[in-house]
Amino acid sequence: MWIDVATITGFLVSFLSALVFGMTAVRARQRLRHISDVERISRPERPSRFRRAMAGSVPLLSGEQEALSQDLRRAGYYGSEALVEYLAARNFVALGTLLVGGVSAVLADPTTKLPQTILVATGLASVVAYVLPRLILTYQSSTRLHRIQRGLPDALDIIRMCLTGGLSLRDGLERVARDIEFYHRDIAIELEVVRQHAEADTMQRALKEFSRRMNVQDVNALASLVSQTEVTGTHVATAVTEFADTMRRQYRQRVEERANKTTIAMLFPVILCLAPPVFILLIGPPVMQIRNFIHEAHQSGGALDPSSFTDQLSPVSNLSDISTDANP
Repeated sequence: MWIDVATITGFLVSFLSALVFGMTAVRARQRLRHISDVERISRPERPSRFRRAMAGSVPLLSGEQEALSQDLRRAGYYGSEALVEYLAARNFVALGTLLVGGVSAVLADPTTKLPQTILVATGLASVVAYVLPRLILTYQSSTRLHRIQRGLPDALDIIRMCLTGGLSLRDGLERVARDIEFYHRDIAIELEVVRQHAEADTMQRALKEFSRRMNVQDVNALASLVSQTEVTGTHVATAVTEFADTMRRQYRQRVEERANKTTIAMLFPVILCLAPPVFILLIGPPVMQIRNFIHEAHQSGGALDPSSFTDQLSPVSNLSDISTDANP
C-alpha cells in the first residue's frame, strides 16, 4: 500500500512540475512584458504542422475558441498564432500524459493493483493537465485587466498634459507609454499597441480594436469618447480629463459596493464561528449548576435520595397499622 501511495505521489509531483515549467517555457516567450516586445509580435513565427495538428486534436465547445482568444489577448498574448500555441501545448501535455500512463499500466505487474492505480492517477493527471492551463489563463487575464483599469485614469491624466502641451494624440501615447512603463507596465504596453495600430491604420480603428480586446465598460466608453471627439472636432484634452475623473468616481463606487457586500459575507463566518462560543458562555454555567444540583440531590440525605422518601413514608404506614388494629 505504501509503495502505491509513494508511486502516485511521485508521479503527480513530477507531472505538475513538468507541466508548470513546460507551459512557462512554451508560453512565456510570446507574452508581452515590455514595450520593446511589441515589435516582436509584428514578426510572428508560423507554427509547425505538428503544433497545428496537436491544436486540433481535441475539439472545442461552441464559443470556447472566441473565449480563449479573448482571454489570451487580455492576458497579454498578442501573437497571431497564440491560440494555436496554447491549444497545442495543452493538448500535448494532456494526451502525452494519457499515453505515458497507458504504457506504464500495460508494462506494470498485472498480478498487483499497480496497473489500476496507474490508470486512475493518469486519468486524474490528464484532467488536471487539461483544466489547469485554462484556470491559469483566466487568472492572468482577470488580474491584468484589473491592473489596466486601475492604471488607465493615471495614464489619461498624463495624456491630457501632453495634449495641452501641444503634442498630438499619437505622440502623447508614445510619450505616456515610456513614462508610465515602470509604474503601470500593462497599460503602457496597451498604449504602445494602440499607437502602432494607429500608425498602420487610423486612431478610431485602433481604439475600436483596443475596446474589442479588453471588452470592459471603461475601455469601451473611452474608445467611443475619443472617436466622437475626433469626428466632431472638439478638444480631446477636456473630454479625457472629465472621463478620468468619472473613472475614478466609478472605481470608488465599485470599491464601496464591494465593501458593503463584505458585511453580508462576514455574517456567515460570524454565525458559524462566534455563535457557538457565545452559546457555550451563556448556557454553560446554568447547565453546570443544574448538573451539580442533580448530583448532590441524589446523594445520601439529598432531596432526591430514595431513602429519604422511605423514611418520610414510614410514619404514615405505622399510623395505618395502628388504625387497622383499633378497628377489628
